[in-house]
Amino acid sequence: MLDWTSFFPYTLIASLVLFAIGIYGIVTCKNFLRAVFGIEILLLTANLLLLSFGLGSSEETALISDPFAQTLSLMIIAVSAVFLILGSSINKLLQENNDEILDFNFEAEDIPSKRVEEQVEQEELITSPVTIKEDEEE
Repeated sequence: MLDWTSFFPYTLIASLVLFAIGIYGIVTCKNFLRAVFGIEILLLTANLLLLSFGLGSSEETALISDPFAQTLSLMIIAVSAVFLILGSSINKLLQENNDEILDFNFEAEDIPSKRVEEQVEQEELITSPVTIKEDEEE
């Protein structure tokens, strides 16, 4: 007869592989949507572990899952679906507006330094009185 201890090591190995894939997807992502999918893989890993731990351990309840674990798993699936819908809609809105706010490719030129900001402020102060004088002459 099958017992939960006979296939638990396989589910543990599968969940560790899925966890590593999810973390790799989050760490190496250069796109917001890839980070969302990495988090989704982590949520699936949580479901797999929760359901494998919830299996019965006695011979009478072998392969009968705990209803509490199933309920928690359904709640995780619902939260995962809402998270995926929100993440994909945010990504779609950002692509429609051609915004690259959530593009994770940062380079040294993209980060403004304090000197550049101070130079821009000084240039604005220098050019602003000139435009006022020209307006007064007209």
